[in-house]
Amino acid sequence: MSQAAVQGQGQSQAQSQAQSQAQSQAQSQAQSQAPASKGFQFRKKAPAPPTAVDIFKSVTKPSADSITFTIAPTDVTYVNTLRRVILTEVETIGFRSDILEDGTTADVQIKKNSTPMSNEMLAHRIGLLPINVPNPLEWKSDAYTFELNVSNTGVDAIDVNAGDITIMQVREGEDPLKIPSTQFFQPDPISQTTPLLAVLKGRVNNQEPESCNFVAKATIGIGRENARFIPVSQCSYKYTLDTDPDRRLEYFNNWLVTHKKIDPAELSEERKKELQREFATMEVSRCFLVNEQNEPYSFDFVVESVGPLNPTYIVARAIQVIQEKVTKYASVDAGDLPENVKVLPADARMKGFDFLFQGEDHTLGNLLQTWIDANMVDSGEATFVGYKVPHPLKDEMVLRIGVESGTEDAARKVLMKAARGISQIFKAWGEKGATASWGAVSQSVGSAFKARRGAA
Repeated sequence: MSQAAVQGQGQSQAQSQAQSQAQSQAQSQAQSQAPASKGFQFRKKAPAPPTAVDIFKSVTKPSADSITFTIAPTDVTYVNTLRRVILTEVETIGFRSDILEDGTTADVQIKKNSTPMSNEMLAHRIGLLPINVPNPLEWKSDAYTFELNVSNTGVDAIDVNAGDITIMQVREGEDPLKIPSTQFFQPDPISQTTPLLAVLKGRVNNQEPESCNFVAKATIGIGRENARFIPVSQCSYKYTLDTDPDRRLEYFNNWLVTHKKIDPAELSEERKKELQREFATMEVSRCFLVNEQNEPYSFDFVVESVGPLNPTYIVARAIQVIQEKVTKYASVDAGDLPENVKVLPADARMKGFDFLFQGEDHTLGNLLQTWIDANMVDSGEATFVGYKVPHPLKDEMVLRIGVESGTEDAARKVLMKAARGISQIFKAWGEKGATASWGAVSQSVGSAFKARRGAA
């Protein structure tokens, strides 16, 4: 080897060593400037809540009873909270037909029943009738009476439908006013019949005719109490699919290697098309939009009403209910706690407190846990947060908050900030939703909030 070549090789090695030292110094400097890790994170930090203008997209109404839209960018917990509240806490009107201790039913009084069904079964069918009341919050249960009295004196069987119920409006100082039954029990758009309650057999010889006679009262309720009050037949969401062809191809190739144990390079064109069809049936749903933390941030939502409530109203009211739910705990940092909340020192080695919520479940627990973990754990205001529902038959939820100071005031302050922060998120979803992105839906949300505040 010549002397020049030796000198060149020496210079190249010296340059490589210098570059390695520079990279090591840069990495050390970056590590010294980075914040110290706080250990294992159960959830990745959620992005700051955007304004409502950025939240709701692609709003469509496939029919008068359904609505679809995309929520993005946001955290999956907030979307799931909206779903749970729509299912369990949006008010509707129905007949309470629960069996009481004395064997009678709550709001359905069976006076005569000669059908093959027992009184309990008949009352249960009556309780499942959807009652068309567009604004349940204005309903007065004593303003209307519902009575059915049908006997079959003929020889042929007859159907007893909801349309046979006689509805009278009670008026102070005046005679009751008869209301058309179709106002509260709307006919099916295809068959033009109202829901079937019973079938009365034809009379045989001198036998007593079959009869059905009851009186009922319609009251307000929520799905958390009984499924009869659930306002929707469908309420679901899914992660928004990533339509980027490069990412789909990458995910398809990874699927081939990890699940099918196939090298993509060895596939024939025919076999590749066969596997692509299999991939497109279900596995493609796992290729969804993710943010910088590799977490889903966009969700396609579907709401289909049972009929009485407009789906726009259902979404608007659900957002309002969430805000009202958390606002109740927005002042726990001072004074007495709400009647349904108790606080006890945490039964653990950590410094913290357990907040016992009566009448709450996973809906509030997961919501508070997510917000506190995303906004207060990294800052040190809370050292731990977690919740549990101790028993499925007990209507209570326990939220544990760890604080470095070990004082109850500090734990209360964490809960207060979480309640106010969540309230602001859903307030933005509601009040600022009257934009082009939501259209008529956003206007309904905003007007619902304004009407509620005006009534208060």
